Amino acid sequence: MSRLTVPSLARYLLASSCLISVVSAPVVFAQSTETPGDSETVETVVVTGTRASLASAIDRKRRAGTVSDSIVAEDVGQFPDKNVGEALSRITGVQLSRDFGEGVAVSIRGVEPDLNRVEINGLSVLGTNGEGSRGADFRELQAELIQSIDVFKGFTADMTEGGVGGTVSIKTRKPLDFKKPTYSATFSGQKLSLDDEWTPRISLFGTRKFLDNRLGVLFNATFDHVNTRQDYTGNTEWARLADFDQSPEKTVDYYNTAYGADVSRQIADVDTWGGCSSLTSSNTSIISTATMRSQCLTQWWDYTPRTARYRVWDREDKRLSAELTLQYRINDQWSVWGSYNKNQRSQRLNDRNYGTAFTAVNRLKTGSIVSGDPASVPAGIVVDDNHNVIAYTVSTRLAGVTVGGNDAFSTSSRDFQLDIDSDYVSGGFNYRGDRLAIEFTGAHAESTYYDSTNGVTLTADSPGLKVSLDPSTGVPSFTFAPGYETSNLSAYNSLAVQYRPRENDITEDQFKLDIDYDLDLPFFTKFETGAQYRKSGSLLYRDSGYIVSTGPDLIAGTADDIRTISARIDRTYDLTTNAALLASLAGAVTDLPSSFFDGYNDVSGQASNWLVPDTAAILKLVGTEGFNHNNLRQALGTDGKVYPQIPVHDIEEEVKAAYAKLNFETGLFGLELDGNFGVRVVSTSVLAAGLLQRNERRSTPTVDNPAATTNYQISNSIVSIDESYTDVLPSFNLSTWLIPNELTVRVGWAKVMARPKMTDLVPSAVCTFDATGGAIADDDFVDICSAGNPGLKPYRADQFDLSGEWYPNRDTQFSVGLFHKDIKTYILNRTLVRNVDYFNDGNVIDVTMPINGQGAKIKGVEVAFKTAFTFLPGVFNGFGIDTNYTWSEAENGGLYSELDGSELPFPGLSEHSYNVSLWYDKGPINARLAYNGRTEYLVTAADRSGKPVYRDGSEYLDGKITWKASNGVSLFVEGKNLTGTAERATSGDIRLNELSWPGKRVFVGVTYKR
Repeated sequence: MSRLTVPSLARYLLASSCLISVVSAPVVFAQSTETPGDSETVETVVVTGTRASLASAIDRKRRAGTVSDSIVAEDVGQFPDKNVGEALSRITGVQLSRDFGEGVAVSIRGVEPDLNRVEINGLSVLGTNGEGSRGADFRELQAELIQSIDVFKGFTADMTEGGVGGTVSIKTRKPLDFKKPTYSATFSGQKLSLDDEWTPRISLFGTRKFLDNRLGVLFNATFDHVNTRQDYTGNTEWARLADFDQSPEKTVDYYNTAYGADVSRQIADVDTWGGCSSLTSSNTSIISTATMRSQCLTQWWDYTPRTARYRVWDREDKRLSAELTLQYRINDQWSVWGSYNKNQRSQRLNDRNYGTAFTAVNRLKTGSIVSGDPASVPAGIVVDDNHNVIAYTVSTRLAGVTVGGNDAFSTSSRDFQLDIDSDYVSGGFNYRGDRLAIEFTGAHAESTYYDSTNGVTLTADSPGLKVSLDPSTGVPSFTFAPGYETSNLSAYNSLAVQYRPRENDITEDQFKLDIDYDLDLPFFTKFETGAQYRKSGSLLYRDSGYIVSTGPDLIAGTADDIRTISARIDRTYDLTTNAALLASLAGAVTDLPSSFFDGYNDVSGQASNWLVPDTAAILKLVGTEGFNHNNLRQALGTDGKVYPQIPVHDIEEEVKAAYAKLNFETGLFGLELDGNFGVRVVSTSVLAAGLLQRNERRSTPTVDNPAATTNYQISNSIVSIDESYTDVLPSFNLSTWLIPNELTVRVGWAKVMARPKMTDLVPSAVCTFDATGGAIADDDFVDICSAGNPGLKPYRADQFDLSGEWYPNRDTQFSVGLFHKDIKTYILNRTLVRNVDYFNDGNVIDVTMPINGQGAKIKGVEVAFKTAFTFLPGVFNGFGIDTNYTWSEAENGGLYSELDGSELPFPGLSEHSYNVSLWYDKGPINARLAYNGRTEYLVTAADRSGKPVYRDGSEYLDGKITWKASNGVSLFVEGKNLTGTAERATSGDIRLNELSWPGKRVFVGVTYKR
């Protein structure tokens, strides 16, 4: 864990690598000066292993038509990482997000994963997160069959659009690529430091040719049983509830998007508590005077930890990936191929929570806390100099929900059973003539996401509970009052049981035709054209259950309603009146099975054990009737009829694209120039349907509260919106060799686009309309919706690249690149927009929804150096190094903190990222030590409490060593997260959201290949 920019270790390694390159330059670079004509004897050197892969990656970069970087595995099973995302993180400008210690998704040049394209053999990879995401989960991509990965940061017209940051193009091997029958098997065991069990990973590969080497058959299968665990401590999120420190200094200047910039500025100009009482609203349709004055005082409210807790997540993940490919060469010009790929994941995830919630002042006292009145502040509150509450004591009062110690502490367990089943069927043909080349690919892909979540929660009264945060780290600890220790089952007074089902169906059909024609012209060398068609869909059901009709009285919750049965289940049991159930729970509650944060030494004062409800055992006691998916897609209504349930979303997207591209070569002022220019035209149509829930706010006065109101659910319905747009994407790339075949300069310009997230496009909305008829004085409530935005335009950007690349020999590359992205349109989430005719019916309403923003710019510098130290004597010439560094910065991102209106950085963008890989490959030994790091970045602009969340910088060290025994047998040992890195997310300062510890992982295995 690090909060530094470029850590000292990274600086040292980078400086060392640069020094080695400079010192060794005369010797290394001299290797390329001798030509065959300089000597009568030409010695042929066969390069294999890591050095061959390095040379191949360098060669791919120098031959590319635009700015790119590559990873190449010259042999089966020799990809440098088992996780594709972790391998990508070694590339310049690529930043990795991890989950449970595994690489999940990548940002390219600071652009979030959903806005980068990932493809395998030119075909899209389905997003399988259960929400219709476009981003690929790299845990599902097995690395054994991968031949190469190209990360294209520039753009050419023949590339499929969709990557504002870049395109990850993965190529797998084809059976006719092999010169002889090849078979490989790898058996390994893996173990996590937080788990006692060893689990298997097995990979089988085979290919051979038939029919006079015209028919090739290839089969690959990988089974991976991964046990992961992640321990958490933290406060989840931070709220601002009251002025606990009574300091005359403001905590923040006022800012609230709901009231607009003018109102926020007027309130923020007030510098004293007393000044708030003199404020007067100039527009009561936006905010009343009373509300303005009360909002003014919130500027002195302090930061409070909302949910201090410990968590342990265990995940057992079984992954199976299998591929069968047939390739037939009809003659020297024509070949056809077909492939079937099957991916399956069966995952069981258990989440154990232990903590408390501080969501209102009445957790500590009865009555309000008044600024300027220290006597109103309860005892036990400690606030630091930066207005962070770092200690508080729960009141001894037990009456009322969330009041005092009533239900103040809980321990819970949730079990997630997730099954993902994906099928990819693809095929095509290739024609290679003297001047004409044609390639056609067609594919159908479908994936089902089937999730069932069971949860049980035991809640206890905990009067006098003291919560303390470490003043330097924000890590919480708990001290219980005598008689209320939660290690005793009798302390718990209620049991809650829940069930949450979800299903997501994803499909995509793709057809792609590319035609290349070599031109016999003095300037133009090749003409390329092609077309592409894609149709994708996402259908999501979650929980379900809705009001079909509210009956004649038009009010939900009355006897004449017609409602479908919900697939969601919530049950609560009172343990104070059910002694038998409480007694039976003794056999359904266990201790945490292993030490909390075992092996991590940077936290202290944590509970090493606590009572954990056994979800399966408790559900067996109380029953699981209805715990299934039977009511998820259709269900009985209260009138006895069967009704279809309303999906969360139903999205269909159709894309048609065509392109033309010209490659050219010429000379100018003694320099050889080559490049390409072209244009891609893309038409996108989106048909989206979702749930519209209409609520009405009605006056329900009481004697104690004449201004009381109640929200009534009036109706549910499906809304559908059809949108379409067209993009014209020109591109231009130019390169020249300043020193022939050694020093080149590239420039590139292109318009690029990426489509919005499907979940942002859904027209689902929850709307509340005022029906009080003006019965409430000083009421500033306005009609409002929280909704998606099917009218969103895609992310659109102009991007510019300038790079210099030096290739002194086939084993060495030194490059410096500059990039600039001018993002013309992007998407801002959770933005309040006033007076929107959302339903196109002439009625305006305030809507919180994602909207398009304009003007963001991202710029950066990329530096890379890689070489093999073949000039060193003896065994030392097997060493090599691969290093890179990226600096990037965003401007005018259009994101502002909901807390104080300050401008926020671009999400997912670290200012610094860096890699250093030292490898050795000679004789029977192959070894690699890889160091990867990135600095702090913004995770989200607003969590549930409206606070921005940052993730601290982190560094990871991985290593692998392989010993090649005789007869095709290799033994290997691999370690992940050798430095024991934990991830830390905060809301700034010491406001810890979570500290997560994934442990370390080791692999031991054997590979046989012939």
